[in-house]
Amino acid sequence: MFRALILNNMSGKIVSTFSPQRVLRGKDFEMLKRQILLGSLAMLVVSISACIFSPDEKKPIVPPPPQQNLKDLTHREDVFNNIEVAYNKRNINYYNGLLDANFAFFLSTGDVNNGLPVSWNRADEIDVNTKLFDANNTVLPCQSIRMDIRAEDGISWVEIVPESAPTETWYQTTLYYDFKFEISPNTYIPLTGAKAVFTVRDAGPYQQYAHHWQLVEFRDLGDQ
Repeated sequence: MFRALILNNMSGKIVSTFSPQRVLRGKDFEMLKRQILLGSLAMLVVSISACIFSPDEKKPIVPPPPQQNLKDLTHREDVFNNIEVAYNKRNINYYNGLLDANFAFFLSTGDVNNGLPVSWNRADEIDVNTKLFDANNTVLPCQSIRMDIRAEDGISWVEIVPESAPTETWYQTTLYYDFKFEISPNTYIPLTGAKAVFTVRDAGPYQQYAHHWQLVEFRDLGDQ
């Protein structure tokens, strides 16, 4: 999803080679990732591209996110709504509530070919996004977040029986998504048309509900 701008190591230090006036796209972005040193305890955050702008150019104004409310996760599609709400309202508890206990995030082939990890687990995902959502975080001062999963383009679910849970049926779909981050002091990061495979499973019953859908896998396909 967008997690290769900054290298987050377990000591809490984030290493970035971005200059105040330059954010990269395409091949330049791949070169940047190769320049980032991987620490022995390194974990990744945010896979993004961006744009180059000159000192006299004004940063684009990020519009406020649309008003949304959490859904009860009784339908598969509720997962996408709640991801958007969690990011746009910067609420890690919302995000924590939609991730399955065995959640895994898989990085894109391009990232892996450049020496980045193949995947990380739920705890790493929560840690990365806790820092991202905190506007006062000293190492990742992200001032503005906008997330839009384009479920309105149409969702086509594919049933799978996972090796790790052969008695269950999980559901996969491939969707495009757009995001915009604004990080202090003057880094603006937009990406339109990123792509990912989302896999959900029914972890219900939960409270008064018979079904409780959660995100169990997120496979980043990059900006294909």
